[in-house]
Amino acid sequence: MAAVEILRAWWRVRYPVYAVGILVGLVMMWLPVKTGNDNDAWEDRLRADGVPVQAVIDELIHKGRKSDTMHLRYEFGGAERRAEVGCWEVCLPAGTPVRIWVDPEDPGDFVTDFGTLSGHRGRVQGVIGAAGLILAGSMVLVGFTRLDRRRRDRRQRDRQRQQRDQRRQEIGPARVGTKRKPSRRRTTK
Repeated sequence: MAAVEILRAWWRVRYPVYAVGILVGLVMMWLPVKTGNDNDAWEDRLRADGVPVQAVIDELIHKGRKSDTMHLRYEFGGAERRAEVGCWEVCLPAGTPVRIWVDPEDPGDFVTDFGTLSGHRGRVQGVIGAAGLILAGSMVLVGFTRLDRRRRDRRQRDRQRQQRDQRRQEIGPARVGTKRKPSRRRTTK
């Protein structure tokens, strides 16, 4: 009997685990949104406080499907610098001049005139968001499946109980002192 109680308690514990999984998945999905908002705020700050500089696209590298990178060359503080920018929305050919706003405290950090920040920002957060979507979706699916299974099991138990009661009514009450079912009694003539 103790094992049955332990299994029942374990069954009840799973539902809060599903809820925690859904919450963790939602937080993971929120991370790319927050990163995007932070990047937009950083872009606005660089446009307001950054130093405008003229850059030239040095080369355009095609890495594969939707994974192109532009390499920029610009001069800041008397030194020539190189940086890369991902081609998400705009991919310009080599030799194209581009206006950028450079952070005076970190010359490797800038924003382009078409709104792209330096480096590849947000890729990890995007993967984490996709994993959160999978986690939350699977927890919702498993939770509803478990609830549906409990409802089906309850219906099946009710159906079996009705069938058992119906058989008892058809057979009638067993006579006292007989160990066999009425259908298996020997008839003596």
